[in-house]
Amino acid sequence: MFKSLILITLLIIVSRFIGLPANFSPLLALAVFIPRLTDNLRIQYLLPVSIVAATNLFLEPVNALILITMLLVFLITPTVSRFSKSLFWGTISSVLIWHVVVNGSVWLASGGSLIETYAAAIPFDLKLAVSTGLYVGLFYYAEKFWMSYTQSSIKILDRRTN
Repeated sequence: MFKSLILITLLIIVSRFIGLPANFSPLLALAVFIPRLTDNLRIQYLLPVSIVAATNLFLEPVNALILITMLLVFLITPTVSRFSKSLFWGTISSVLIWHVVVNGSVWLASGGSLIETYAAAIPFDLKLAVSTGLYVGLFYYAEKFWMSYTQSSIKILDRRTN
């Protein structure tokens, strides 16, 4: 379990620094997918949130309200994903929650027109939706491959010997 957790964490952290386009990140996909990787609720909630919090220290500064809102979205996404019982609906729901909540905090932090703020965010959030969907698909097929390779149904991060 420990090696798998470290590997996933390092890969997601590296993805934050390799110069992917804005809002094209596997982070939200990890938050959507992590209930399939482990039953440990602490890992499900804390891993995505801690990666965002830690890596944001080294990235372009973000308004505190916006950062707190982003962390909140990453905190609730595993729950949304678990209750949707579908990766597709978990992904769509999480992106919509991101769009409403994070862009609402952008509007609160910067002022201006609420409608213009949400409209201006659509291209960025479409990229987020596409990237989240692609990464969730990648995670899904990697999980399927791993499960068939190991011939085990134990969740990847719940294994004791790896």
